[in-house]
Amino acid sequence: MKNLITKEIEAIQFLKKNATEKTFVSFSGGKDSLVALDLAIRANFNEAIFCDTTIEFDETLQYVNIISNFYGIKIDIVKAPIDFFEIVRKIGFPSRRSRWCCDVFKFGPLSCYAIKNKVKCFITGLRSDESIKRKSYNMIDKNPLVPVTQLNPLLDWTEEEIWAYIKKYNLPINPLYNDFIRLGCWCCPFKRAEEYKKIESLYPDLFYKLKSELKLYAEKIGITNLNEFIENYGWTSYISPIERVQAGFSIINEDENEYQISFIKENQTNDLIGLIPILTNNYEISDKGRKIKIPSSVSYGKIKILIEKAINCICCGACLSTCKYNALKIRNGKIEVNGNCVHCLECLRTNLLRGSCIVRNYSPKRKTLCAL
Repeated sequence: MKNLITKEIEAIQFLKKNATEKTFVSFSGGKDSLVALDLAIRANFNEAIFCDTTIEFDETLQYVNIISNFYGIKIDIVKAPIDFFEIVRKIGFPSRRSRWCCDVFKFGPLSCYAIKNKVKCFITGLRSDESIKRKSYNMIDKNPLVPVTQLNPLLDWTEEEIWAYIKKYNLPINPLYNDFIRLGCWCCPFKRAEEYKKIESLYPDLFYKLKSELKLYAEKIGITNLNEFIENYGWTSYISPIERVQAGFSIINEDENEYQISFIKENQTNDLIGLIPILTNNYEISDKGRKIKIPSSVSYGKIKILIEKAINCICCGACLSTCKYNALKIRNGKIEVNGNCVHCLECLRTNLLRGSCIVRNYSPKRKTLCAL
């Protein structure tokens, strides 16, 4: 069995061999990413990024500054363009069975940062003994929603070895470890009941906010047993029934040269105009914005996905992570295409981002396009 010094040396050698210029440590504020950061700095990789999910403990945000000062490095901070509770009020809470939150608040911002800054690698603190899923990870890996190489130098480290390393080098730890075993978002659906009891005791304002938002959500979707849903944490495994709302319909004209998309409301195409160039630059809008014509050479399936993305969009920014050309942007409360689009259609792949859109795939109330 390898001792700690051997694992240290191997991890540093692994990083020196596989990391390249423009390699950043993905720092989470937890013990594992702390060790990953320390090893990376010893291997001469001094750049790091922290993703603020908007539901971080204040201690973690302060700790990022502590670590930045401790190592004398700048840790860039990124976040999604929408607050956690803002999106919850629109599509409901994430749960263990409906886990959309990482796509919006972690992978999306990290991917956008990587694309914009030409990042080649992210160094992580992932360990295989943290979950069953992570046992299948490799030391050199890929996250389909973060288009850079992922280096996992701690994959075979144990929790005991992580703490031993921290003690050996007297590294400053997140003060939240005085009260919690695992860190991360304070209202994660994967937290256990005893963890929420501790939050209730130590952070009553946060706990009250969570209960208030859960009550509003429960009333909105018709939950009657509030005790089971809120007090017994039923929300952490809940999936709301889906209601599909017809927003428009499409037909193919007799000459079969074009699709005609008809919307129920005037100017509903305002949600769509900025995204049509993903498909084609050859389109026509008429009837006060209620109709749009698109050549039939364009895949109807892609048209449907694009339209449903547009009319359901809440500007969470998750789909920006799917474009390696940085051709999508949020402006004036809408997602639109800039001049970099090459019509690759990656942002319309439903296997890359579930349903190609968070709302289109996870919201209990979804606007849809019907074919006639």
